[in-house]
Parts: sequence; C-alpha cells; structure tokens
Amino acid sequence: MLRLTHNAPGRGVVNDWNPHNIRDLSLEQLIDLAKTANKLGESLVACDVANEGLKKYGKSRQLLHSKALALARMGSWQQARRILHNLHDEAHRDDEETLGLLARTYKDIWLLSDDKQDLKKARRAYERAYSRRSDHYWTGVNAATLAYAMRDVNAASRIAHRVRETCIQKLAAVLRDEKYWVQATIAEASLILNDIETAENYYREAAKVGRGNLGDISSTWRNALILLGSMPPEVRTKIKHSLDIPSVALFTGHRIDEPRRKVARFPSSIADDIRGEIRRRLVILNIRVGYSSAASGSDILFIEAMQSINGRTHIVLPCSQEQFIEESVAPAGKDWTQRFHNALDHADSLLISSPERLRLGSVGYDYSNEVLHGLAIMNAREFQIELVRMAVWNGLGGDGSGGTADIVRRWQEAGHAVDQINPVQFMRTNRERGTHRSSRPSRLRQVSTMSSAQDFGSEIRPMLFSDAFHFSKLAEEQLPNFISKFIGPIATLVNGVEPLILYRNTWGDGLFLVFNNVVNAGKFAKALAARINAIDRSAAGLPASMALRIALHAGPIFRFRDQIADRLNYIGWHVNRTARMEPITPPGLVYASQAFAALAILEAPEEFQFDYVGRVTMAKNFGDFPVYHLR
Repeated sequence: MLRLTHNAPGRGVVNDWNPHNIRDLSLEQLIDLAKTANKLGESLVACDVANEGLKKYGKSRQLLHSKALALARMGSWQQARRILHNLHDEAHRDDEETLGLLARTYKDIWLLSDDKQDLKKARRAYERAYSRRSDHYWTGVNAATLAYAMRDVNAASRIAHRVRETCIQKLAAVLRDEKYWVQATIAEASLILNDIETAENYYREAAKVGRGNLGDISSTWRNALILLGSMPPEVRTKIKHSLDIPSVALFTGHRIDEPRRKVARFPSSIADDIRGEIRRRLVILNIRVGYSSAASGSDILFIEAMQSINGRTHIVLPCSQEQFIEESVAPAGKDWTQRFHNALDHADSLLISSPERLRLGSVGYDYSNEVLHGLAIMNAREFQIELVRMAVWNGLGGDGSGGTADIVRRWQEAGHAVDQINPVQFMRTNRERGTHRSSRPSRLRQVSTMSSAQDFGSEIRPMLFSDAFHFSKLAEEQLPNFISKFIGPIATLVNGVEPLILYRNTWGDGLFLVFNNVVNAGKFAKALAARINAIDRSAAGLPASMALRIALHAGPIFRFRDQIADRLNYIGWHVNRTARMEPITPPGLVYASQAFAALAILEAPEEFQFDYVGRVTMAKNFGDFPVYHLR
C-alpha cells in the first residue's frame, strides 16, 4: 500500500492507491498523480504510476518524463537515459524537458565519477537544451551551475544574469506550482553571482512555497551543493538554513506497559507527555519523513506526532495486521487498537515484511527492523539529507532480543548517534538507572533460533533462484553440451565459493542457493550472470536465446533436517517468494526484492547499484511486489 494524500499543503492529488485501484483513472489523472509523487519525493510511487499509465494508455511523453525523473533521482540514470534517448530520437528533439532531463543524467554520471570529461558533457547538454529555448530558465541555471563547477566564472555569470532577469520578470505572473521553481532559480543564479543575501531570501521564499515537497527541495539542494563546495562553510550553513532542508527519522521505542508488568517502564499515564516530547524533537530537528513500526506506545505516538506536523510516515510491520495487533497492540487496550488503525489510515506507505511472524524467537522482528533501517537509509541517500535515529528508551537492557534496547545497541555499535527520549524523566517515581550488555551476535543475518528437540528453527537468509531460459526447447542431442558448457561453469562458480553457500539444490536447469549474507549473495549473482552471459552459444552448440534468469530475496526461513535426503534443508514463505520472482526476471538479468536491496544497502552501502523496475506480479498469482534490477 502506498498513499498520496492532501492533509498537508501542496500534496495535491487525493488517492489511496495501488496498481489495482488506479486503473480507472484517466490519462490526465495519472499524469497529475505521477507529477505529484515526484514533487513529494515518492519516487517509487511516481515510477509505479507511470508504469500503470503506460501499460493502459500506451506511450505518453508526460508519463515517460515522470518515470525518467523518478529513476534519475533514485540513481538509475542508465534506465532514465534510455527512456529519454528514445523520446529524443523519435519525435521530441526540440522538447526542452526531454533535453533537460537527458542532460540531468549526464550530471548524475559526473556527480558519481567526479570526472572532468563527464562534467563537460553535462554542461554541453544543458547549454544545448537552453539554446533551443532561452526563455526556459531551469536548463539555463543548470548550465550556469556546471560552468561555475568548471571554474568558467565569466560564462557562469553571463548565463546566471540572463536567467535571473527572466525569472524576476516571470515571478509576478506564475502560478503556485511554478512559483517554487522560479524563486529557487533566482536563488541559485544569485548564489552563482555571489549575491548571498539575495540567494538566502529567495531560497527562504521558495522553501515556504514548497514545504512538504521533498522531491523538489532535494533537487534544489543538490544543485546548491555543487556551488557551495567552493564557498566558505558559513555560506553553506546560511543556505541550508534558508532552504529549510528536512531530515528523515528512523524510530524505535518501548511499548506501553501492560497490566502484568511488575516494574513500570512506560506507564500509560505519561503517553501524552511522551507524544509531546516526540513532536517537539521532530520540529527542532526539522524531521518531515519518518520510518517506524506501529506497536502500542512509542511507535504509535511517533506516527501521530509525525502526522500532526504533516510529515510523511512509512510503516513496516513484521507480520499481518491481525497478528501484529494481537501480539503488539491489543494487550495495551482497545484505545491503542483504534489508534493503530488511525495511524495506518493516514500513513503514506505500509509494508508487511512477512505474512506471518515466525514464533521461534525474535527473527521476525529482527528482519522487520533491518528492512525498516535499510529503507530509511535508501530514502535519506536519495535526497542527500540526514538520517536521525530516534528512540524512546529508558537506558536499560530491555526484555530481550529484537526490542528497543537491542535496536539501540545495534545502532550505537555501528557508530550512529541516537536521539534518546527517556520515559523515566516523565515518571513521578524515580528509580536507579542500570546498564546491561547483551552477548548476542551483532550480525543480524547470522541470527538463528533452533529447537534442539525438533532440530527445527528459523533464520534470516538471502536466497537465489535461477533457471535456464528456453531449456525446454533444447533437443535431446543438445543436452550433453548444455550440461558441460552451460551447467559446468555454474558448478565451477558454486564450488569456488562453497563456504559462503549454506545450501544448494538443483533440478536439471534450476538452481536454489541459500547464502550466509546478502553481500555474498549479491556478489555471487553478479558473477554468475557475467559468467553465463559470456558463453559463446554458437561454439557451445546451444541456442542463441539460451540465458539464465536470476532472482534474489532475503527473509526469515525455516531450517530443518530433511529426513528423506538426510541433509539440511530450507522451506517457508520467503523461499516460495524467491521462487516466484525468478520466472518474471528477464533472461540474462538479476532481479532483487525490495527487502534484499534494503538489507544490502544497510550492510554494504557502496557495493551494489539497484535500479527500480516497478511493482511486478509474481508467478502463480503470488502477489505484486516492488522489484529492482541488480547491476
């Protein structure tokens, strides 16, 4: 579930949407919805809406622009460029928006590579777009900014003067939607011209108009950072303050005390005080996007506080709503159950990490917490803004793994500061604060819970499924070549990394592997794809279309002793989900689930590039899930 609402200024389209309930919308409504999603910083939604519209109505330049912008913001500039090149080559050579967005992809490459040749290409692309329509200011100011980055101050100043004059003339007549960009462009041009006071004033006015539009503000801040890199630190501080750059919060906290709790930790009598303190911190830290679960007590109070300041809220639950309410909400009373439903009704997204929580230990909670953490990092990185980790925590050891104390310990061990709200300070009775250190391993994905009586347990593991595309079309006489020339290289690769692979299974053309962690699984998948794609099909006596489809996912699965094969084996819903993702993967590519991407970015932020594909229907009607291309 993803939601665009208008309970805040500028949120535009009212639409509680998923791919099933937007299919009755007109093309114009879908175009508006995709634009609104980009404005708010909901790149995944923008991409999904564009995909649905393109599927229903065919090619639409506006939808393709929205999709390209969303992909570029998520770092998938190669995909964005392919879309824009097609538009440019087909019929829109003079379309300034296509040319400008295409130029942006060159800028994205430069920001990643820091290569002067890439900077030069990006500048030329913006200048070419601006020369076609000099009254279109946004390509002009980008051309000026990149000229400034190349130390060509004269050219930068000349373009900036012209752009600023154009925008000042337009300002009195533009509508609210365009007013933000006109003001932000005047500010950026002023910054290029070293007119800091004017830049501050116009950034401040733009921020007022665009408040809540994280996508727009982050694009403005991204360009400002190019200029601020060669300016005094105090200028950066002034501009950041003027533009009112927001932060993202990742939240955890104690549940409300249940009646049977012997020692008070978070009594219901202080709930309003805690909610007020959370809201105060959100305002001070300028947090406008929040990631959390939704248990009774702190989680719900955080969501309510976020929504009271018109912030965007993203919720991840470890299991179905029914099971979660039973375990983590209802014990605190009917009032909290109603507040839970209200919080979800007004949330901007809800992710159920597993249909049901495995009840063997804390694995289900651990998995949900890690996915939540990874998604928050992905959001903050996309918009180059700060991620604040916030906790309502009494400072003690907690009731066990998977709880608030455990989460805070993990954050701190990873070197992250924690903004702590201590409920003890709000309680009338004082009690001595204690300390506790857990001996539990710090790598969550290595956690497992086993029942010695049954030799049966659960653990969080990454999985790979693959099969050979067009295997069924092989002639009998081609099978020996398939075994030696196609399966042989796979076997060599598998045997070469055996310690990293906990389980392997094969059935002719299919492969199922379970790995020790997501980084090793991702690296293996990339190596496997490269090895198979490099095979000379003609020399191997195989069809040219023969290829491997590779799917990656991670989640809590059951480990058990297979009584028939007499060896270790794995089963569970997440195994099935990985298997259902493999048939929808294009031949030769590696697809990964959103959970896999989140855990990989959490574990190794710079190791992989994930390009968003969209919400895809899994094989055998298994459901619709977000899918990424790993490259």
